[in-house]
Amino acid sequence: MAAFVAFLDACVLFPPNLRDVIVTVAEVGICQIRWSPDVLDELQRTVVRRAKVENADTAEWGAQYLRRVMEEAFPDAMVDRALYEWLIDAMPNDPKDRHVLAAAIASGADVLVTANQKHFAVPPGFCRLEIQHPDAFLGHQLELAPREFFEALQQLATERRAPMDSVPAILESLRKTVPRFARQAKALWSEFQG
Repeated sequence: MAAFVAFLDACVLFPPNLRDVIVTVAEVGICQIRWSPDVLDELQRTVVRRAKVENADTAEWGAQYLRRVMEEAFPDAMVDRALYEWLIDAMPNDPKDRHVLAAAIASGADVLVTANQKHFAVPPGFCRLEIQHPDAFLGHQLELAPREFFEALQQLATERRAPMDSVPAILESLRKTVPRFARQAKALWSEFQG
């Protein structure tokens, strides 16, 4: 299976259920994933900001732990800042997200996965990189390898506690962030089971 390379924006790494599904699909080789130090810095800040703990040190520790686990699980995912830093100012998208587009281009990714597509409007022909919402991205990955995709979700379910301990429960948890994918996968799951 030829692995599709996807650069992940921080906004698709923060929702834990969405992140878990995307990295699980990457673990089984349906796609390859990339990110940058800047993206993981943003993820850490978001995790700390949205943590529901009273102790800021606990939130910071949790964010650092998450980052370390991700980096260790995907040692080839990191795009070195030196590879894209010089491109940032030339990017035509929203200034706050120029570093993301620059890193995605430098990584050689096929697609940049972001829920914030309006920040990535680029002139036609600017780059070969496709900008996709995670809804479309996961739908495409499911179509590429449905059996492997569902086997990966089943493995993820075995690692979770109730109510996330089944494929239907995982798909239900994604209903708000990636509704088309959740519907598509639920329909295919029943066929896959039969």
